[in-house]
Amino acid sequence: MLKKSCLLLITLILIFFLQACGDDEKIILYDQYYYGMTRAQVEDLATVTACRDNPYDLCRENAIPFFREIWYERFIFRQDRLVCVQLIHTEPKKAAKLINSWLDSGYRYMPVAINSDGKELDLFAEIKYSGKEGARQAVHNFTRATARDPETTYLYLDLVGREEILNNYSSFHDILANAPRDIIGIEQTVKDKYLIINFIAPMAEWQDRVNKK
Repeated sequence: MLKKSCLLLITLILIFFLQACGDDEKIILYDQYYYGMTRAQVEDLATVTACRDNPYDLCRENAIPFFREIWYERFIFRQDRLVCVQLIHTEPKKAAKLINSWLDSGYRYMPVAINSDGKELDLFAEIKYSGKEGARQAVHNFTRATARDPETTYLYLDLVGREEILNNYSSFHDILANAPRDIIGIEQTVKDKYLIINFIAPMAEWQDRVNKK
C-alpha cells in the first residue's frame, strides 16, 4: 500500500512538473498570443482572415484599442509558427508621441539596435562602451548616414524584473545568441504613412534558426 502511495505521489509530481515546464515554454508576445502558435490556434482566438498582401499572414477583421487609439492587428507566421504580433497605426505622428513616451519612460525597455537603409547600429554596444553621450553621437551619425531612407526600425527589449541581466553581454548579437529566449522584443518602425509596433521573441527566433542549421 505504501509503495502504491509513493508511486502515485511521484506520478502526480511528474505531471505537475511537466505542466509547469510546458507553461514556461510559452513565450507570450502580446495579449494571449505566444511565440510558436499555429495559424489554427490564432484563428480559434480571433476573428481573422488571410491578409490581402500576404495570404500566409492573418489580419484581424476589426481594429483593436491600444493606448486609447485604434490599431490594425496582424499575425505574422514563419512555417506555420507565430513569430510576430503586429499593430499598425495610420497616423504616425500622433501615434509616435504615445509610443515614444511609453518605450522611453524608464528602465523597463532597453533600446539595443536601430535598422535603416540596410544598415544596423548596435546601440547596446555603443551604450556599453561609449556611455550615453557616445551612444547619442552614434545615433546622430547613423541618422545622418541613413537620412534618405524613409523607414527606420528601433528594437527595444522588455527587461521587467531583469534589469541586471544584460551586464554579461557586450553587443546586441551577443544578446541574441546567449540571453534567455523568453525575453520579449518590441520593434517600432516609423514610415511616412504608418507607425508599426512588432511584438517579437528575438532571442527565441534567432536561437531556433541557429539550431536548425
